[in-house]
Amino acid sequence: MPKTMTDALLKILNQTRSKDVFPSLEIKEAIVDAFFPENTNILTQNLSNVTSAFYGLLLKNIGATFGNDKMDSHSKKLFYELGKLKTMQALEVNPKIERDTRTFAAVVIYAIYNSSPEYNFKIIKYTPKNTIIELAGVDRYLKILTELGIVEHITIPTFLPFVEGIKDIVKFDCEIEYTFERTDQNFNIKSVYNIKQN
Repeated sequence: MPKTMTDALLKILNQTRSKDVFPSLEIKEAIVDAFFPENTNILTQNLSNVTSAFYGLLLKNIGATFGNDKMDSHSKKLFYELGKLKTMQALEVNPKIERDTRTFAAVVIYAIYNSSPEYNFKIIKYTPKNTIIELAGVDRYLKILTELGIVEHITIPTFLPFVEGIKDIVKFDCEIEYTFERTDQNFNIKSVYNIKQN
């Protein structure tokens, strides 16, 4: 039986972490105690932070190299392509996903479960012709853009092109309406996406 949460997570990740080699058990214990995440929440949050850092640092470099006016198009293209990729992955995992407005909620939930632990969702409406989903939580992209001092060069919400990417993969004729609100100084947001069949 694992003694701590860290031991439990280390046991779960044994398939990869068992290949790590330390010069002694004492050194292993010291390094694991110092650096290994205490639980899956911390692990996924750390991975999420790295993802947003890649995004923000790359955009900052694009701005420094090619001009700040080039950052927004790269941000939009990245999220658009990411929306397409996540849609294809979700359809591969569950080929029975409905090909109507509900697809948008399914793909967003798939993305949240697999790579966006900061968000919670609320499905407000879920019908073939109209799906409404609310997202709430820390916007890691808004946070890193603000921390790097480049937020004024990027269209917010960054997530809108992601939804357009979903639309282009499922080839569904629909209208996308949204609201976006920053709710506090800790980068918590509330955003509602309303997908209506045309």
